Amino acid sequence: MRIPCQRVLKRVGVKGIEGGRAMDVGTGPGIFPIFLSKAIPGFRFKGIDLSPVMIDLAKKNATEAGINSRIEFEVGSAYSLPVENHSLDLLLCINTLHHLDRPVDFFNEVARSLKGEGAFVIVDFHRDASFVFIGIFNLLWKFFFGKHPKARGGFLESVRSSYTLQECLTFLKQSKLRDWKLYTRTVEMWIESTTHERRKG
Repeated sequence: MRIPCQRVLKRVGVKGIEGGRAMDVGTGPGIFPIFLSKAIPGFRFKGIDLSPVMIDLAKKNATEAGINSRIEFEVGSAYSLPVENHSLDLLLCINTLHHLDRPVDFFNEVARSLKGEGAFVIVDFHRDASFVFIGIFNLLWKFFFGKHPKARGGFLESVRSSYTLQECLTFLKQSKLRDWKLYTRTVEMWIESTTHERRKG
């Protein structure tokens, strides 16, 4: 997972944010907030997930990484983020959007939670990706996770349940979230804030 984490870290770096309050929505085992907390010590991350099992695993991983005092994990919903209005400097949501059946409500929560100059990086698959790219990534997925029967078909299942670019664009336009850009990278779509980039430019 180092390469995906580095890609997210790079995009966060472009925003010019060097610390503050941050949240990872759908954190799973906490891989991304743990990685970013180690790379940018100024962040104080909270990771949320609907699964208590994943939250327990994330806490264990943070302890093993030696940063459990700078990061917290709790069970929480993307539709009701456990944070005050306009209090976050950064919000991440990596490969979770396809699990949400009310993406507009989630985008509205992002808008509510972020500071005026806050940044967000949202990444997920899109099911209208090229069949060629999907095939290549599926082979890579099976190479790395093929030994685990429950995970073997996970990539294709995630892609098939993800939104198309047009669907996501419609959701964003219907939401209260502003200053965003939507673009693709092979089988992924990235939704990012543009405020900091515009200001720096």
